[in-house]
Amino acid sequence: MFQNLKTSLTSTRRTALATVLWLAVASLAACGGGSTEPVAPTPARLVGEVLGGPEQIATSEFKISAGYSGQPETGRALQRLGHAPLVDMLFMLPGAYEANTAPPGLLPGAQDKLLAFLAAQRDLLQPGVRVLIKDEVFWNPAGSADTAEVLQPQLDALGQAVALVRRHAPHLSIGITVTPAGSQGRPVTMDYIGRAIKLVDWVGTDPYWFGDPSTVDGLNRWTREFADFARAAQPRVETWLIAQAFKDPAWSTVTYNELMRVQLSHASRYDHVVFFGWQFVSELPAAHAGKYFSSDTRAIYRDFLKQ
Repeated sequence: MFQNLKTSLTSTRRTALATVLWLAVASLAACGGGSTEPVAPTPARLVGEVLGGPEQIATSEFKISAGYSGQPETGRALQRLGHAPLVDMLFMLPGAYEANTAPPGLLPGAQDKLLAFLAAQRDLLQPGVRVLIKDEVFWNPAGSADTAEVLQPQLDALGQAVALVRRHAPHLSIGITVTPAGSQGRPVTMDYIGRAIKLVDWVGTDPYWFGDPSTVDGLNRWTREFADFARAAQPRVETWLIAQAFKDPAWSTVTYNELMRVQLSHASRYDHVVFFGWQFVSELPAAHAGKYFSSDTRAIYRDFLKQ
């Protein structure tokens, strides 16, 4: 999901959807995932929103204590308010749509890009800040095989990216996101997702619905089970639900409302939650934004909205 949002902001994005968050200050240190650092105290539950720019912090209707944007200046604005930013570093690995076209491994110049980014964003990248290094791991184009031959090179590349960040910025909390769209019904992929989770400090998942009623039960099952799956793979990993807050007006409102009642009832299974689509909808039409929801649909989000 987050790669899609970032590239949209830079006008190079191709359509796709599918997060996750972080601590901004040293006193809220990361969980320690794949690192050897001591386990920090569990931080207070964070509620975040994916933001299109710093101006949307003030207009957020959520009780936000965190936020994501592909723009570093938005991260700095969040920090100034005492909120936790998510910072993406998606320049080291191929994106979801490039997985079967780019050569396996790190992208060319990955280390140089990392060093340049760390230097340019030194003030933003405070101890404990969460960084996203791979969005929607193992989400390959349709038709790719659910085999170790396909997945192992991607896992190796992820391991190389993690090692680079740990070497040059050990104070950061490293994360990935996972989408059910590229994982459900793929047992080998699920095994490799578990292996990927062992490498990192936090993981987010984005169980988005795109209007097909037949997918509702599977999405709800995924959301109910994924946090436990992640912790079974890596007991200290921090979990994030990337909750849907957008809807095509043509989709069934009744189905969407019931879906989101169930989805948000599972939010407590996760350490933190971040909403995508309420103000910023990336490449989607503006009419899909949650801020245009009817009162009945908005009521489903009431526990997370300002009064």
